[in-house]
Amino acid sequence: MSDDIVENLKEPSQWKRIAFMIALAVALYVATIVLTLLTVAQALFSLLTGENNENLRDLGRDLATYVHQIWSFLTYNSEMKPFPFSPYPGSEEEAAAQAAEPVAAPEPEPAPAAKKRAPRKAAAKDKPAAKSKPAAKKAAPKKDDESAEGE
Repeated sequence: MSDDIVENLKEPSQWKRIAFMIALAVALYVATIVLTLLTVAQALFSLLTGENNENLRDLGRDLATYVHQIWSFLTYNSEMKPFPFSPYPGSEEEAAAQAAEPVAAPEPEPAPAAKKRAPRKAAAKDKPAAKSKPAAKKAAPKKDDESAEGE
């Protein structure tokens, strides 16, 4: 086991990723400050004009996408390095890159979960039948009340 750790420590790709992660953590910090300023500017613009600023809204959307990409990379959920190592979100280059990427199909649910659900469905079928009988009983007194009122 200690040999595996030594081999992992000697792997240059691991150290490169850590260097990228440090650089992107700094970019994330700057992006958070910019998003905060953008939020305040949008609120002031909205108060003064009564409408939101479409340009600020678009910038906020792209910046939020950028922050999401950084977090995905930092948490090892994505191997794609965000801007400046790839196109900025919302750019024409980024749209073309996303169109070229294959869309992953969602993973099917595990079989044991389906087996657990089967008994619940069978029990649910019995309950509506039991509920329909009291509904019929409730309907009968209403008819009696209507006929008593009519006499």
